[in-house]
This record gives sequence, structure tokens and C-alpha cells, in this order.
Amino acid sequence: MIDNYLNLFIDNDYPNFIDKYLNTKTLNRIKNVTYFCGCDYTKLYSPLFLYTRFDHSLVVAHMTWHFTHDKIQTIAALLHDVGTPCFAHCIDYVFGDYINQESSEKEIIDVIKYDKELLSYLNEDGITLNNLTKLEKFPILENSSPQLCTDRLDGVLSTCYIWLHTHSLDQIKNVYDNLIVLTNEYGNPELGFKNQDIADCFVSMVAVYAKELQKNEDKYVMKYVSEVVKLAVAQKLITLNDLYEKQEKDIVNIFANNFSSWNLFASATTVTRTEAKPTGFYISFCAKKRNTIPLVNSSNHINRIDKVSKKAKRIYSELENYQDTKFAYVKTLKRL
Repeated sequence: MIDNYLNLFIDNDYPNFIDKYLNTKTLNRIKNVTYFCGCDYTKLYSPLFLYTRFDHSLVVAHMTWHFTHDKIQTIAALLHDVGTPCFAHCIDYVFGDYINQESSEKEIIDVIKYDKELLSYLNEDGITLNNLTKLEKFPILENSSPQLCTDRLDGVLSTCYIWLHTHSLDQIKNVYDNLIVLTNEYGNPELGFKNQDIADCFVSMVAVYAKELQKNEDKYVMKYVSEVVKLAVAQKLITLNDLYEKQEKDIVNIFANNFSSWNLFASATTVTRTEAKPTGFYISFCAKKRNTIPLVNSSNHINRIDKVSKKAKRIYSELENYQDTKFAYVKTLKRL
């Protein structure tokens, strides 16, 4: 099923140069890092299929090639997540980083400098390590929220199709095929839409994505996984470094074999919401607000969609004001 999704983004001018990188040690590791931050391991969610950081990176690389036809930017896209630990942003929670969620990812060059095969391919392609630092210099790939880039674009689309299955492949394709490179208010290239009605459709996807990441289900999953990681480290079952070296499934097996709560987490189907502080293990915190307000070429003028669409403005206002209950817990899971 991943092929049906991936194929939406592959350009007719296929970038053959990326293929040699795909089975390097560095990229093989992130084939074992799930994209949805622990949500694959509980019945609170039911993704259509397993989506990994490798899959995401490959999609983003093909997107970046489609919009830039630039080899360096495409390889930067392919490698942009190689420093991601097992369970991804759950590990930011280990460090208490709920809002920025930028504490756990290693720099690209700190990871690939140990991969001789990958370094040899970079040399063949004339790509230096300096090309792979500060990826915001490639704004089609990375930019600041609420701007739209290929990394953020796949975050929205994969959430709506794979994770939450609120939108179909046809709807994803309809949005993707309407995207072009525009010039934003800062004078930088940025992805945006040719048509306002398609931009509005994308905003509805953003609403699904951004709201879900504020819901107590997602926060519960990430907090629970982070607490189990901390407990496993404290008991010397794993080290923090293992999160960057071991396969995620092997660490999950350690959790399942050593913490009875893991099986309760895995079988949980609902969280209980409350405004009153519960006993036992519960969650109550603010998390990072992720949002995207795309550009649209409306009447030959480039604007953010919320400036020209009443529908989009209303959706963004609702997102800004959205709050889940103060507390949430799983009834069967009382303690770690």
C-alpha cells in the first residue's frame, strides 16, 4: 500500500541518482523508525499500514525533486531525518521538550560521517557535508511554520491518508497536482496553490492534522512511550544511545517483556477525558502546535489562504482556540 501513496509523488523525470543511497547503513536504520511517534503500537490508532521515517524521507525527496530538479536539495531531503531516534518526537518528551520538539534529533553530518558507503556516494555526486547543514537554506524542503515545505506537506498528507484515513488517494493527488512554487512575502520560494478551491481543500487536511496533534490520544501515546523509555534507561534495559542504533521493534520487545503496562497500552482503545485530576498514570500538558497556512495565487496576487478565504479563516480560528480536556487517562492502565 505504501507504493500507491509513494507513486503519487514520483516525477516523470525519475531521479535515478537517489537509488544507490537507499540501502546504505544510515537509511536502513530509519526503515525501522516509525513515523507516527509510537501510535503504531496501540489500538488507540489504526494506521492503514506501517509508515516509517525512511518512507517519509523517500516521499519528501521525490517531492523536492519534483519542485526543484536540484540534486543537492533532493539528497538533503532524503537524509533530512537520519538523526531521528526510535519513537521520534516521543524522545523529545524524555527531555521535557513538549513545545518545540527539537531536542532529540541529531545533526545529519554527525550521523553520516560514520557511513563510508554513503560518504562515497556523496562524493560521486559532488555533495559536501556543508551542503547538508542548516537545511532551511533550502526553503522548498524546510522553512518555518506556518509556511509550507515538502517536509511539512508530507506530514499533513500522510496523516490524513495513512494515520487517520480521513482523505482518499484521489484527494491527496488533487491537492498535490495543484501545487507550484511561488514567491512568499519574504522573497523566498515556497510551495503554494494555483487555485483557491484546492487550497481550501488542503486547509481542511491541515485542520485534521493540526487538531489531532493537540488531542489527548496523541499526547497520551507520546507521554506514555517517553515515560517507559525513561524507566527502561533507569533500569539499564536500554541506553539513550540505543535509540539511535537499535531497531525500534527490538526495543518494543524489551518493553513488552519487562513492563506489564505495555500490553495494556497496546490493547487500549480509548482514553477517558476529564477536567478533574485523576489518580494513577494520566496526562495533562500543552504540546507543540503544528500549523500550515499555504500561499495561493488568487486573482494573480499571492496571499496566504486565510487572507482571501473566509472558510480558511474560520478553520484557523477554530484551530487556534481548540483545547482538549485538561486531563486524560486509560482506565485499565493505572501505573507504569
